Amino acid sequence: MKKLLLSFVIVAVALFTNVMAKDNPRAIIIFDASGSMWGQINGVPKIKIAKDALKKVVKNWNPDIQLGLTVYGHRRKGDCNDIQSVVPVGAVDKGRIVKSVMAISPKGKTPISRAIKRAANELKFTEDKATIILISDGKETCDPDPCGTAKELKKQGIDFVAHVIGFNVDKATDKQLACIANATGGEYFSAKNADALNKAIKNVVKKVEIAKPKKLEYNIQITASESKESTKVEALHQIYKDIGGKIADKYEHLCESSKKEPCLEHVAPGKYIIVTSYHHYKIKTPVEVTSEENLTKINVITGQTGKIYATARETEGGKLVHAYCFVYNEDRSKYWGMSVLRKDPKKTAIQLPIGKYTLDCEYNKFKKKNIPAVIKAGETTQIDVVFPTFFLQSKCSNPNDRVSYEIYAKSGELVYDKTAPCSKKLKVTLDEGTYSIEDKVKDAKATANVKVSAKEQNSAVLDFLTQNHEAEIKADTPAKTEQKSAKSEAKTIKVGEKVINIEGLSDEQIKKLKDMQKMLEMFGKKQ
Repeated sequence: MKKLLLSFVIVAVALFTNVMAKDNPRAIIIFDASGSMWGQINGVPKIKIAKDALKKVVKNWNPDIQLGLTVYGHRRKGDCNDIQSVVPVGAVDKGRIVKSVMAISPKGKTPISRAIKRAANELKFTEDKATIILISDGKETCDPDPCGTAKELKKQGIDFVAHVIGFNVDKATDKQLACIANATGGEYFSAKNADALNKAIKNVVKKVEIAKPKKLEYNIQITASESKESTKVEALHQIYKDIGGKIADKYEHLCESSKKEPCLEHVAPGKYIIVTSYHHYKIKTPVEVTSEENLTKINVITGQTGKIYATARETEGGKLVHAYCFVYNEDRSKYWGMSVLRKDPKKTAIQLPIGKYTLDCEYNKFKKKNIPAVIKAGETTQIDVVFPTFFLQSKCSNPNDRVSYEIYAKSGELVYDKTAPCSKKLKVTLDEGTYSIEDKVKDAKATANVKVSAKEQNSAVLDFLTQNHEAEIKADTPAKTEQKSAKSEAKTIKVGEKVINIEGLSDEQIKKLKDMQKMLEMFGKKQ
């Protein structure tokens, strides 16, 4: 059974975090020093072909990619755990790596699966992209299924791609090696001789260069949802620098996320605080962006909301009217204005965090306060407000006379006062109950009682016409009585012994008779 030629030239590329001095990718070459490497192709030992190919790879290695060398099978025969890190990962030391490779003498087995796991543990690239180059002239000799190992590592979240070169292998081995490439999203190359091997290695190394992490157009992605289980929602995100746990004075970026599209921005590596605004929620989320080459994803849990709207009527079950409300949170530290529409009242519903609220609503200059409401998650709450009303009017001799209206509650408190032309009909809105009304027109007064009910509309009419007429009659009665008495006394006059009826005489005739009476009385006295 053929074994690995290079088992791996594994190039596992992983990004350093911002703890490193430079954000360079890393690579490990795992060199096969198993016994099968002494086999020959066209009279040349495979170990020599492999060493020559590796010398060319190292000579042209990109200095930006840190490099290390791990060898297996070079110390003990039959030991599947004979795996050694000969040159630790670090800045490229081409001379040291080539010298170490040239000193290798194949002895042992080819543990492909264990080499993959060892590389993963050494690089710890569970979140960073990696590329593996595997060159093999045969199958695994220690563990049954290297392809299954590659698949399992992918399931564990280890993000790597394996490009595999099969060197002078049969069809069955081609299939097994291609499985490793396909399982990780890599490519498989078949090389039958030294020239084909060198060409294949060059192609794979180019892919490593292309795969070098690049600065992303966006390296932070922000979404929002009301809970972990709910769908994404529309929200506004402000990205501030984190200065010792405090928010900077100005935000660095401002963006929106929606149900379908996330907020995407590019920021320099560092610590930030994201302030998310969502229907009167303000959520602060600290985040650290470690690289410009990796995408940092954040989903902000905003908290749950519901909707609320109000309707207004003058009587229970009556027609809707226009009004206006203020919605207060439980401690009344915040409030939101809300129009109350006669048509399509749901149109002005507002979305707020779940919890207890109170409403203050106004209609016809009358306010109803502290109306309780509860907003539930995902539900729409309707508050129906009844404003009991009644109509008030006066009757006056002159419609343009101005009437002063005063309405008192049972407690004696003045709850309404207004001056208006007598001809104007007033619509008054008050709480349910019985009230007393006092109206004044000039010096005249009128009073009435009215019952205000939410079940029906009542009215009150104060009639100043009747009251004015009675006052005039009363004021005029004494004058007429005196006149009548005077007339009855003046119906006859006595001249001497003769009584003369003067009814119907003119004032001048009566005056002459009275003068004659006086003269006769004087004449009689002289006699």
